[in-house]
Amino acid sequence: MVVLGAGVLLLVSGLASSGAQPSVCEALVQETFAALETACADAPGSSACFGRAAAAARVDGSAAVFGQPGDMLALSGVQAIQTQPLDAAGGEWGLALLNVHANVPRSLSELGLRFVMLGEAQLENAVDGAAAFTPAEPLTITPLVAANLRAAPNLDGQVIANAPVGTQLMADGLSPDGQWVRVMKDGQVAWVSRQIVTAGDGDIESLPRIGPNARTPMQAFVLHTGADAADCAEAPPSLLVIQSPGGVAASITVNGVDIRFDSAIALRAPDGALQVIALGGSTAVDRIPVPAGFTLDVPLGEGNRAPAGPATGLRPISGGERDALNRVAGGLPESLLYSPLSVPTAAQVAEVLAAIRSGGGAASGGGQQAITAAGLDCSRFQATAPLSGEVSGRTPFYWDAAQGVSGYRVNFFDANGRLVTSFDVSATSTTFAVDLDAAIGGENDFGWSVDALLDGQVACSTGSILLSRQAQAQLAGDDGGAPPPQPTPTACTWNC
Repeated sequence: MVVLGAGVLLLVSGLASSGAQPSVCEALVQETFAALETACADAPGSSACFGRAAAAARVDGSAAVFGQPGDMLALSGVQAIQTQPLDAAGGEWGLALLNVHANVPRSLSELGLRFVMLGEAQLENAVDGAAAFTPAEPLTITPLVAANLRAAPNLDGQVIANAPVGTQLMADGLSPDGQWVRVMKDGQVAWVSRQIVTAGDGDIESLPRIGPNARTPMQAFVLHTGADAADCAEAPPSLLVIQSPGGVAASITVNGVDIRFDSAIALRAPDGALQVIALGGSTAVDRIPVPAGFTLDVPLGEGNRAPAGPATGLRPISGGERDALNRVAGGLPESLLYSPLSVPTAAQVAEVLAAIRSGGGAASGGGQQAITAAGLDCSRFQATAPLSGEVSGRTPFYWDAAQGVSGYRVNFFDANGRLVTSFDVSATSTTFAVDLDAAIGGENDFGWSVDALLDGQVACSTGSILLSRQAQAQLAGDDGGAPPPQPTPTACTWNC
């Protein structure tokens, strides 16, 4: 096992000074991004790569040793990685690139997910090395008869494509029972019955079993991020950015929280919370959909290793967060990404807010999305009232039912998006009346949401509806017109 201590240390002549000047910070950031691009352009899959200067490492508990600029490490031997906070006076800023296979088939990408650690960030691998899944070189297989390609390795799996006799498919794994083969078809992951295919090269039996708990190194990890540089407003924040190649819903577990996404996300984990920011496509955090341009917080227990409660505070990113993320998107070299990183604009977020107001429920990828499980249908689940207007005293809250749930949880938040109180409601009820004075105290501006529960776990959520006891709600104009181009955030947790 290898444990990396200090991250990338970029030394720029003339940067040491008695105070940090904006031009110094900007030069440091730009040169560190360029150094990462030069050093890591050829980084292989399942590896960690560092830019300029040294990285401290400990091997099997031995004393710290230092690598060289551009060193690459196989993730199979990495226990933890830590990059340095920005120090403009000392000319140091941490930046690292990881290629994590995760559940991305090698026939789709040899690199898997692209992780970029910025500033003060630490990743601790949570995948047992002895049980880690190793992606296989794909085989070419062909159907002997016209084949259905299914979304799951069973006859109940939805048919998502067809493959005529002789179609060449790239196969990279078997179901746990060995009866189904995982393949790629037109950039999409699917399963085909093993009984009706033959291999053109190699042995199908040699492919690894891919079960629901298969994890490659760093597919599950514990994240911690530190504070941002107080003396360098031009620097990107300390965070982790992850990008998927597309074509598959990437699956990772962060601090015990399951996250699925098909585009890009940004993560922060200061003490006590995990913040997930959706940058595009579809994102779900423990099955709660998070629209692009929105963020969701998960409270964490001691050591940040596991959730300490349900996710809260679904809201649009603030203007300060958008500016900070745009600095990240503008600095990351495109050669290290599958596509240029983009941050949803205020206008795009306003469109999603309008959809939430008019249709109810949490949106994903810019539109309404149903979260389904066995016997569960969230397609009609939405908050219905109150969505605007003045509220006071004992107020009833209403929502449309989700089918197959075991209950609901009605949540109330303060003006900063922090959870104030929650009430559990039976599955047969779609309304709940509460005395606002007792529930939210003296708060004038507050939010409310409803979670649909399945066996105590959040299956889907309406997202937070913003209200005021003195003014109209901010989600949309009361006249039915378009919402303002810059929505008012419910919280501003960093870089405001």
